[in-house]
Amino acid sequence: MYIGKLLSVTPTLNFASRAMAETGEYWGPRTIPDWQLFSVITGEARLQLGPERFRIRPGECVFYGPDSPHILSITRPTQYFSFHFSWHEVSPEPIHPAFRIRNVSSEAMKKKAESCRISVHNGGDIEIPHHFSIVGLDSIMTRMFKEYQDELEAYPYALRALLMELLTVLVRHLACRSKGLLLSKIEPALAAMREQPARKWSVSELAELCGYHPSYFTGLFCREVGQNPKEYLIAERIKQAKAALLKGEPVEQIAQSLGYASIHYFSNNFKKETDLTPSEFKQLPTAVRTPDVLRS
Repeated sequence: MYIGKLLSVTPTLNFASRAMAETGEYWGPRTIPDWQLFSVITGEARLQLGPERFRIRPGECVFYGPDSPHILSITRPTQYFSFHFSWHEVSPEPIHPAFRIRNVSSEAMKKKAESCRISVHNGGDIEIPHHFSIVGLDSIMTRMFKEYQDELEAYPYALRALLMELLTVLVRHLACRSKGLLLSKIEPALAAMREQPARKWSVSELAELCGYHPSYFTGLFCREVGQNPKEYLIAERIKQAKAALLKGEPVEQIAQSLGYASIHYFSNNFKKETDLTPSEFKQLPTAVRTPDVLRS
């Protein structure tokens, strides 16, 4: 099935779940009305998708669409993410797929599942495989599930934005693979620190996002970035602090948003990194201070 251009899709998340399932639980044989992304966090599951069979281990995903007969089964106690979504919808309001799921016969399981192709800018068509593993999706999936569960104000629009982010990361990785390229192996950790600079990230947490052992992750991080994770996080905080200062935001607000316990601690840290206090930085001529922000 050809979805169209990535830039033109208007996806809607219909259902999100993070749950546990015991050995022997299964769903199917059935078809669903939309597209499903199923990811194993811990444990193991299996997917029979038409005549094809896939073993799903931690960090791996399966992906399939409407009218694709399948059986999803649990082979060990498993924690998993499950998302149902549509590629093109005017409204971002979730439409639960449960009432349109259909049981099918064992004979229907002989039907081969349809593939999914999408166009990317200057990259031609990308086919999304039925079974894959891409580092960095877990953090987006966690945010999607929480947003779906909490149902805060305007949450359907937040879900659409998060789903678009996930699909973009997925397609970007697949496009790079098709060209024999690799994105940074530590991009999930870098993105996490950029998005949540106030959080006190531990090396173990960052390593887990990338799927590495902490000691291996630290060495890889230093080789790619030239800094250790703590130094990078401090630099990222200072970079965001400079941008906020240029926008005229109060120093107290900036310190708090970046996770500093006090203005005094923030100011000392800022001066240590820039040789200027926040107030001195704000007083610099625009022509001097703007390039400094861009270099950080």
